Amino acid sequence: MNKRAELDAALARAETNWRKANDDLEKAEAERAKANTAWDKVANERRYAGADRRKAGSIWDRAFPDRRKADADRRHAEAVRDRANAVWDKARADRGVARADWDKARNALDELNSVEGKA
Repeated sequence: MNKRAELDAALARAETNWRKANDDLEKAEAERAKANTAWDKVANERRYAGADRRKAGSIWDRAFPDRRKADADRRHAEAVRDRANAVWDKARADRGVARADWDKARNALDELNSVEGKA
């Protein structure tokens, strides 16, 4: 295999990897948006649930389970959101690496073209 064919193959692989990284990033962005929406919903419900917990006649024993459930829901939503953000960060970094590989392959091919043009 000659040098040009190797560089063309490397460029094709790098472009494929970059496209896959873009797709992964789009999926991660969708999951991140979904997790943020779920967290907003839980946080919003918590704000409005406070008045229900402080009704006259409520006793502490009945109020605590509701609070524990609200806290558990909020912690779960925060964990899902944090995981989604971590996946998004990784996908974004992977896309950057794939782009750098593509740039390197493109530059090597351009350099070969300029060398062959001078010869």
